[in-house]
Amino acid sequence: MVLSWTEFASECKSRLSAIARSCYLRREHWFEKYRQAKQVQRELREALVDCEGRCRRIEREREDLRRRVSELQAELARPRQIQLPLGEVPPGQQYGANMMALCVNLARKLGVRRTERGLKIFRLVGRIGENPHA
Repeated sequence: MVLSWTEFASECKSRLSAIARSCYLRREHWFEKYRQAKQVQRELREALVDCEGRCRRIEREREDLRRRVSELQAELARPRQIQLPLGEVPPGQQYGANMMALCVNLARKLGVRRTERGLKIFRLVGRIGENPHA
């Protein structure tokens, strides 16, 4: 059942200007909501662009770090000769000051017998603990 505008207006108890004002205010209300939604959408798009840029930057950093880890693992995998801090040998001594300090510190932490055994192992493995000037 469809009513014409004139029939609808005659059944209303409010004045026509009050109905028009109500329609206008409702339209303004929804138009303000639309503007706010557009503003929120614009802010979210800007945030999305920022997040995508940050994501790309993090991905590049991650790839750089993976490459660096691979380089470091390859470096660790290469065999290296153990070098103890021998230092300069003072006149009348068999070992350098740094080697003596290392032995004293090991003896303090581990004890004399364990330090002696450890140094024997170093001598057997690489002839490191021996006097290089002898």
